[in-house]
Amino acid sequence: MAVTFEFVIKKGFHFAEAFGKMFGMPVAENRVYLQESLGDGYIQEIKLREGLSLCMHRYILKEEFSLKRLESTGPSKMLTLKFDCRKVVLETGQQETHLFAPGCEAELGTGNFFTEVFFPAQQEIYFLVINVARELLVELLHLSGEEAALRDRLLTNPSFVLNVLMSDEMESTLKDFSNITLGSPFYLLRYQAKALELIYLLFAKITERVNEAEVAVNRADADKLYELRSIILKDLSVAPRLIDLSKQITMSPTKMKMLFRQVFGDSIYNYFQRARMNEAAKLLKDYSVSETGYRLGFKNMSHFSRLFEKYFKAKPKKFKEDNS
Repeated sequence: MAVTFEFVIKKGFHFAEAFGKMFGMPVAENRVYLQESLGDGYIQEIKLREGLSLCMHRYILKEEFSLKRLESTGPSKMLTLKFDCRKVVLETGQQETHLFAPGCEAELGTGNFFTEVFFPAQQEIYFLVINVARELLVELLHLSGEEAALRDRLLTNPSFVLNVLMSDEMESTLKDFSNITLGSPFYLLRYQAKALELIYLLFAKITERVNEAEVAVNRADADKLYELRSIILKDLSVAPRLIDLSKQITMSPTKMKMLFRQVFGDSIYNYFQRARMNEAAKLLKDYSVSETGYRLGFKNMSHFSRLFEKYFKAKPKKFKEDNS
């Protein structure tokens, strides 16, 4: 069973302090080091300015860990930006293969509903949360009249969530946080510069999306959408069938398709295919082109090759040669 830490975001809440108190670990300068029984690493909180703070998780766990942010009441003046990367798989005696492992992703949303994040054991975790006041975020982005819809969402939408896959640049910037030494010259300025860079990179991806009519996403809908994503990513060898998915999450097909695109920025099928091709790129490092295709449910290798080339601008064989 996973070790669990539950918390509620409210005024005056300090994550590192509450975490240290829960597990009996000392906190110094808003940093708590994990005790040996949990793993190796730390959680660090940094207040950059009024209305802007961050919480960094940088560790390798000995057992699965679960963070549960419980539902809070009333509207929130703060927005939460989460950057989650857990790509590196450690070797334990022999090399492990984590088929269909998630990549790195970022999320922007309100902090008023329940969320749960699982961190696996024996993987390097880079997890960063930026908390920013709604009005400050709009000020930082310098939103003009052309971005009125985005401005309204950030200022007034009581409940929403947007999820994007992290770019290589976002992933690199996230990992740069661990290279900043606490107390070094201008360390707060460096943290702030990196935080602002991540905010920019996230919104650069968000604004690439087609501007469509938006609806509020409540807690129940958000839970169902993330359940839906888990279902379609669980087995990338099986293409999703919308009618089956609709029944599994008890949501109408029309609403399911609309909200999925709003939150994840793409159709269900396109999201599945992109994840499928990303997994193919990983598998090609260890398997032949044909074995990779078969593992991902392709019976026609020509079709697999064409689809892979569409995403990576290279055929699987050439990609494997260039990355081996």
